[in-house]
Amino acid sequence: MEDGNVTEPRVALAQVASLLTDHLGAKLRGLYLFGSLAAGGFYPGKSDLDLLAVIDADVEDGEALEALDALHAGFVAEHPDWRERVEVGYVSHTVLQTLGEIPTGRIAVISPGEPLNCKDVGEDWVLNWYSVLTSGETIVGPPPREIGPQVTAAAFKRAIQHQLDAWKDDVRAPWVAYVPAHQGYIVVTVCRSLYGLATGELTTKENAVTWAADEFPDWADFITEALEQYRADLTEPHRATVEFVDYALTEADLLEEK
Repeated sequence: MEDGNVTEPRVALAQVASLLTDHLGAKLRGLYLFGSLAAGGFYPGKSDLDLLAVIDADVEDGEALEALDALHAGFVAEHPDWRERVEVGYVSHTVLQTLGEIPTGRIAVISPGEPLNCKDVGEDWVLNWYSVLTSGETIVGPPPREIGPQVTAAAFKRAIQHQLDAWKDDVRAPWVAYVPAHQGYIVVTVCRSLYGLATGELTTKENAVTWAADEFPDWADFITEALEQYRADLTEPHRATVEFVDYALTEADLLEEK
């Protein structure tokens, strides 16, 4: 069901899945939902659609990548409320087999803040595959355990530590100081990483924040506020800013005419 210009997540998921199955055909060996929608932590207007598509062979730069890029652009044009809120990793069956231990090979990825591109597979996709295995949903193809490997405990821990090490540098980027929502995202993501190290499992951002607030009471208020920063509606303030700038430019034209 759609409410005005807002497309419900399950409707958006069905449409993305249909586009991918039509486009990839027999090349698509499996399509798996992971992340907040699969795990029960979806937050309307903020959470993403997270998908892992298992394909016959690597997506290469050139026509194949351009065709997928056009597919995603067409979906966003039809559903602008999902702009920067769809992540799909296109992983070949061969590369998938490495995600249980040391990720190796190339994948194509589109995600919030990252246009569709080909790159070396990273440790983050070990965690994404683990999420598919433990709390994901099969959209197309066999159950994930029949198509890919289990993630070893060592690989899981190594991927989380890699994620934490990356945040140590990224959080110091000067631009982060100007984006409270991203600061909130960093805090809740770090809480998820700590939860993973402590329990050997992944959980939703909300559950991780609750756990971290209990574990680190001196930081409880800060952690809870960070979640609210991350969840904050950015659309309405942005809309109001655009309206004011348009108004101001009109006034500027009137002032020039005087």
